[in-house]
Amino acid sequence: MLDKEKVGKRIAYFRKEKGITQKELADLLHISYQAVSKWELGKSLPTVEMLYEISNLLNVAVDVLLNEDEWENRSITYQDAGLDTKKLYTLKGELQKLNSADGAILSAKYADVCLFQMDTAHMEEPVYSCITCVPGSKEKLAKEYRYNQEICMDAAANAINYTLQHGIKPVILRANTVCGNFSQEQLYLMAQAFRRVCDRNQVSFAGMEISAQPVNFNSHEYAVSATVIGVQDKERLLTGSLLEEGDILIGIKTEGINGTNYPFVKIMMDKKPELYHAKMEDDKTFLDELMKANSAYTREITALQEKGYLHKAFRIHNTLLNVKSWQGMPEGLGVCIDLSSLPVLPLFQFLFLQDMIGENVFPSHFNMGIGMAVAVPREHWEDAMRVIGEFSECWRIGQVEKNDSHKGETAWSVGRIQWRAGLDKG
Repeated sequence: MLDKEKVGKRIAYFRKEKGITQKELADLLHISYQAVSKWELGKSLPTVEMLYEISNLLNVAVDVLLNEDEWENRSITYQDAGLDTKKLYTLKGELQKLNSADGAILSAKYADVCLFQMDTAHMEEPVYSCITCVPGSKEKLAKEYRYNQEICMDAAANAINYTLQHGIKPVILRANTVCGNFSQEQLYLMAQAFRRVCDRNQVSFAGMEISAQPVNFNSHEYAVSATVIGVQDKERLLTGSLLEEGDILIGIKTEGINGTNYPFVKIMMDKKPELYHAKMEDDKTFLDELMKANSAYTREITALQEKGYLHKAFRIHNTLLNVKSWQGMPEGLGVCIDLSSLPVLPLFQFLFLQDMIGENVFPSHFNMGIGMAVAVPREHWEDAMRVIGEFSECWRIGQVEKNDSHKGETAWSVGRIQWRAGLDKG
């Protein structure tokens, strides 16, 4: 004997879950809403034919409406939340094959801690570092225009360079992606991008964990981060104590723009929407150049350290004139940047041509293509340039000076940027 009250409660439950009213259900069934009300109050039962129509409309099996056991065993699955766990864990298994097999990583399974070893036997007093970096506001544009691999490489480069500026060798990189039901093919390519940066910088890749959260992220959304662990003997840390007046500053090239520069470009693109599809010289697209991944400099810094040329490394935080770029500068010293020596890369030439930022303040908004600067002894700067040149393009961009004429300042400039001849803004 069917319990009318229980059947009615089940109809009401699934109707509300579907987000429709009694009247809407009645209209779909071509009956009066009073009939639906009577069912849900347990005063009457639908006919067998009507039950099948109700089950179709509410997307629920007839047995669940009528059978007590079916009702008590109903559940909510990850599939209901839009997550295919079988496909997800298959992907995670494939991603684990990208992990470095160099002996440093003992275990880097998904949903677990990463176990690894670092060789410190040659160090008298090892110092360890850890940093997690995210791409910043540049990430939104990357997602919108599918520069997914580039933004992963950006996060990895940032984490590595933060480590290198202290003279610490980056050893392990672990990536993380939080997303909705994002393309599994793209997720695999993103993990490969992290691995490429690691290989280029002699860093062990401990995998990319995926946290799939379709209830919090849309299918096209994600957020990436990169965590880098490093180690160095305390006596080899770059604290700034080696810096002295006359040291030469060498700037090392990076591609694209830093995430901290992006808000200025975003305002420019909002004012000139045509920039999203603009072409630069040599038929390069502006977006392609803008979204190029920034560089990491393990090979350059390591080579300089081995030569004994490196007095300090500076990750360019925002611009060459930003005080945060020159952390570790001893009291009484500062850096003098020769603007006339800076490269005029096509990306920055193009941005300047938009005539939205004045020439005098332009160097305070962009890094001009310098991702890291190093201070080396004056007597070795030319050889240091050759060492860096084995891996990256570089320029002599200034020197360390006493700040007697610039009290309280860490960075100042001389000269003017040498924009190319015939430049016509407007």
